Amino acid sequence: MIELRRTVRSLILAAAPAALQAHAQEPAVPKRPWNELSTSWIDLQLHITAMVDGAFFSQNAASVAQVGDLGPEALFRLDNLEVDGQLRAPFPWSFQIEGEYDGADQLNSQRGWTLSGLNVTIPMGELFSVTIGNQSEGVTMERLANSYDLVFMERSTMSQALTTARSTGVRLQGTAAGGRMNWSAGWYNGWLTNDLSFKQSGNIVNGRVAGLPVDAEGGRRLLHLGAWGAYAEAEQGQGISRSRPEVYESPFFVDTGEIPAISSTSFGAEFGAVEGPVTVAAEYTGIRGDAPQVGDPRFWAYYVQASWAITGETRPYDHSCGCFGELQPFRSLSFRHGGAGAFEVGARYSKIDLTSGAVDGGKFDRWSGAFSWFPTNEFRFEFNYGYGTMERFGIRGRTRFYQLRLQWEI
Repeated sequence: MIELRRTVRSLILAAAPAALQAHAQEPAVPKRPWNELSTSWIDLQLHITAMVDGAFFSQNAASVAQVGDLGPEALFRLDNLEVDGQLRAPFPWSFQIEGEYDGADQLNSQRGWTLSGLNVTIPMGELFSVTIGNQSEGVTMERLANSYDLVFMERSTMSQALTTARSTGVRLQGTAAGGRMNWSAGWYNGWLTNDLSFKQSGNIVNGRVAGLPVDAEGGRRLLHLGAWGAYAEAEQGQGISRSRPEVYESPFFVDTGEIPAISSTSFGAEFGAVEGPVTVAAEYTGIRGDAPQVGDPRFWAYYVQASWAITGETRPYDHSCGCFGELQPFRSLSFRHGGAGAFEVGARYSKIDLTSGAVDGGKFDRWSGAFSWFPTNEFRFEFNYGYGTMERFGIRGRTRFYQLRLQWEI
């Protein structure tokens, strides 16, 4: 009996390592994130981006005379509360429902909850797709990128004043040359959502094409070139261009006010380049108003910026839209494994001129610096500094801007 027990024990001990090894080799089933749902007929993803912003100002007397005495400001923003869905084949449609709390674009004076996206995208084979509903109008590299993925806390004055954030309409978009080119064309009219008639709302038509003459090393060497044009009828016979000084908590600095207009024609040019951890971008926008009563004014703006990921990461490029995404750290912050997250610095110069004909909207330019720390893919801490000058009302105002942000997203 003793010998039998010893024999059984030996067999168990000999078999145990093999059994454990076989179990270890079984592939682990990946756990689906809590914000995703998948069924046999639909996939859903919930995206949230929350921010706490702070802004401080230092003004000279001329700046106070132009825009008032600006005190420190703090604001919580739910910049993105979004549900994306995809219907599975044979009808692989996708849809988007997006809302914001105090996250409206700086061009908009509305605060509180806004519905910023409600659309459905229908693929037309491999040729192109059609998006119907409230959506981005599809022009300018900076406007197409998510606002919370940018190098700086806010878009440049160019994108705020001379391009429209979102509108209701139909947009066709597609890619070519193996994904190295993308294009879009759209028609928009906001009469379904703005309580105006179809004619009062005014029609907007635009188109854009962008491509990558250079696309190498898995995206670590890129050259982006793009161009776009747009024609817009004035809403209720009135046109307006205005912008905050790249600070969400600030009042508008340059502002044409409402001017009698028939329509406007605008165009833009884009440049982007990537060399490893360095990304350079520049855009120009010009706009001509068909507004005889105020001398058919012409406005223009541009920005030039560069960023460097100190920890070596590369900002990703989205081939479907021809724009840049958010930096993702190679190694997330970890005291146990030695990760520190990603660090990025950036510099930008932007300039806008809204003074032309009989319109004195002002001229503004700003030098900016940015420092960001991405401890993980979900968190970001950022500081922006800006020095701006504005010529308006016959005086030259100077303002320093100090901006802080804590951002969390999934």
